[in-house]
Amino acid sequence: MKKTSRTFLVTGIILVVLLVVGQAVSYLIAPASWRAFAGRLPVIASMIAFWGPIIALLSGLFVWSMLRLLGFDSLEEIRQEAVEQNNPTPAIIFVGTLIASLLFFMLVIRP
Repeated sequence: MKKTSRTFLVTGIILVVLLVVGQAVSYLIAPASWRAFAGRLPVIASMIAFWGPIIALLSGLFVWSMLRLLGFDSLEEIRQEAVEQNNPTPAIIFVGTLIASLLFFMLVIRP
């Protein structure tokens, strides 16, 4: 097993353990509140299943249009510009557009 894959495995296990411990502490502090929240999880999951693809599609359109406005045809061209030509500006604009579009839709679409 490579060192990086072992690192990801250990990190994943630590995150799962932290999640379980956090849920246990939450339950011990306020069991009624924890049960009420757990009862609402199906509603929350259905909202995510409904709005997630819509937001992903619209954010993708924003990012795609920003790529075109900057003159790039693919993410590979942005990677080449950022890594091989040592110019991180297009990558920063790309990530900024992605974050801005997600924040915009979080404000506009209120489930």
